[in-house]
Amino acid sequence: MNRLLSCLLTAVLLPACSPPTRVEPPPAESGYEAWLRYPRATNPAALEALLRIHSGPGVPASVAEEWTRALRGMTGGEVSQVPENEAGVVFGIDRALPAEGFRIEPGAPMRISGADPRGVLYGMFRALQDLAPGKAPRDLASNSAPSVPLRILQHWDNMVIDPVMGSIERVPGGHTIFEWGDLARPNPRYHDYARLLASVGINAVCLANVNADPRLLAPDTLDGLAALADIFRPWGLRLFLSVNFGTPALSGELPTADPLDPAVRAWWTAKTDEIYRRIPDFGGFVVKADSEGKPGPGTYGRGHVEGATLLAEALAPHGGIVLWRTFVYGRAPGLSEAAAADRANHATAEFAPLDGKFPPNVMLQVKLTATDFQPNEPAHTLIGRLTQTPVALEVMVAQEYSGQDVHLAWQGEYWSRILASKVAPPPGGTVADLIEGKPPATRPGAISGVANITSAQNWFGHLLAGANLFTFGRLAWDPASPPDAIAGEYAALVFGPEAGPSVASLLTRSYPAFCRYTAPLGLNHLWEHLHHFEPDPWANQKFADSTGAGVDRTTATGSGYAGTFPPADAARFESIDSCPPEFLLYFQRLPWNHPMPDGRPLVQHLYDEIVAGTDEAASFRAEWFALRDRIDPDRWSHVNEKFSAQHWHAQRWRDLLARFFFEQSGIPDSAGRFDAPSPHPRLQSGFPQAVQDYRARVQREKEKLNAAP
Repeated sequence: MNRLLSCLLTAVLLPACSPPTRVEPPPAESGYEAWLRYPRATNPAALEALLRIHSGPGVPASVAEEWTRALRGMTGGEVSQVPENEAGVVFGIDRALPAEGFRIEPGAPMRISGADPRGVLYGMFRALQDLAPGKAPRDLASNSAPSVPLRILQHWDNMVIDPVMGSIERVPGGHTIFEWGDLARPNPRYHDYARLLASVGINAVCLANVNADPRLLAPDTLDGLAALADIFRPWGLRLFLSVNFGTPALSGELPTADPLDPAVRAWWTAKTDEIYRRIPDFGGFVVKADSEGKPGPGTYGRGHVEGATLLAEALAPHGGIVLWRTFVYGRAPGLSEAAAADRANHATAEFAPLDGKFPPNVMLQVKLTATDFQPNEPAHTLIGRLTQTPVALEVMVAQEYSGQDVHLAWQGEYWSRILASKVAPPPGGTVADLIEGKPPATRPGAISGVANITSAQNWFGHLLAGANLFTFGRLAWDPASPPDAIAGEYAALVFGPEAGPSVASLLTRSYPAFCRYTAPLGLNHLWEHLHHFEPDPWANQKFADSTGAGVDRTTATGSGYAGTFPPADAARFESIDSCPPEFLLYFQRLPWNHPMPDGRPLVQHLYDEIVAGTDEAASFRAEWFALRDRIDPDRWSHVNEKFSAQHWHAQRWRDLLARFFFEQSGIPDSAGRFDAPSPHPRLQSGFPQAVQDYRARVQREKEKLNAAP
């Protein structure tokens, strides 16, 4: 009774308690705008002067178009073109600046100048990307120019949907955005695609899979490509095309594609002239030849120089270039049996002797690492051998071997490490030096990224995979850019300054975690062969079997690849004691019971690595959950689902690798973590099962994704 009376008095005498304040989440977003969101500014009045713009001679109309879109979003106001003396922003050309460079000068008015139309475009985007997270106009001073002249995004899209690979090779997070049956059909997505690339300084795109279809050079396809080039041009994008070297014969127009046959030379000259009549600023050809069953000069007993020269001569009168891919293996000219058994040696052995023998408009396109985009590899040694031939560095933006559209695996730190690697003999030079044209290189090259663009509403399948494309653009512009700063910039643009630091932290920790549970200590090629997604260490046991794990690439007892590095690195990689942990099993073959520095046997170290990486992946979802009220519900839910899928798949990697390590070594995990049966079955039938799994996965994505902008 007393307790009831007390409650009644409290209700009468005290004011009613207010319910807890509900935090309203931000408005829903699809992710379509990526980092070009332009949210409403905290103080729109501070940007009012920027609504009055003046564009000088030579400034492309796309500059005013994007500025109008951005300022409308940030202020709610409308931009007007005014005389220069009334403008708050003046866009202009300053030919004294380096090619494609820009300068931003705050003041009244702010001046954004470029060396050329592209430079103004890049300066405008840089100013907007500083303003969007809240930087004041007075703090926008900047002066920048690209270090690498050609920054190209390479699509692996199929002209005809492949029954196994789908419309994009090894990029299952959606379908190609290009309507190959009718490229000229209006599609607003093409315009927004061009904006997205220009905003990070990419200045060229190469369309079509390097496993190219001969029909790409048919007149109706070229008409469609010309329509795309017209859309891309105002955004500073030059069009390249992957071509099949055997097209003259495969199209049925000639009986041969022999590069020394006069009829073949005439065919390529006529076809190239036909392209330039439609696309006057066409960039050139990307060629995969004599590789993985594709035709090339070797089909006719000729060499790479003869093949590349054929195309270079057809392109030269128009200013076009050839990007000749060096990803070849299987022929191994002049290699010992041990060296030939290691794919890492093949490209260096085949192309290093050809340095300086190609025409000046040929670049050799070299993968950043030697054994096909594995998660933990050092820089490709071929790059350092090509001082007389420009190098186009090929980077895998699309995460072919790093989790594709399921795993968060931001590669900024990895790419930065590769770019800073010394690969040339003393006095040497870094990868970045060589593609920039600094000594010992004689001419600048290019950087080419395999695209992760798909038909997903958010462009990438996994929203956070956009960080890889953003980072590729920033590092292509300036290879010395601090990767952590790039991650922070991306996170703030996409998720706002409040959530940005937490998102950036997830990005920077994601790749090391991924490597720990898929490629511990540099033990690579543990994937199934077809699509490079599922764990299947049983598929190729030359990398690990009952005798131990790793590949002996030393000069003393192995394939000798370690000896192709500059002396200091070669000495480090040669010795078990000095080899960096992340490359230990890339360069060394060790027995399962080999004692590690802390006394653990090798296999126990591997058990611990795959557990630690999986635990780190599990933590990502918990950290993302804490951002629920700071990120709009649609994008938050999408990424939350991805983190759930990643954790499940990381557990699958952990359990299957643990089972394989135990089967091969006979040494159980000392912590007993794998004593209970795993719910994750291994692939039962190898290649056919991989095909079935992949098709099912593509179908699931097709049902989930909405391609409409």
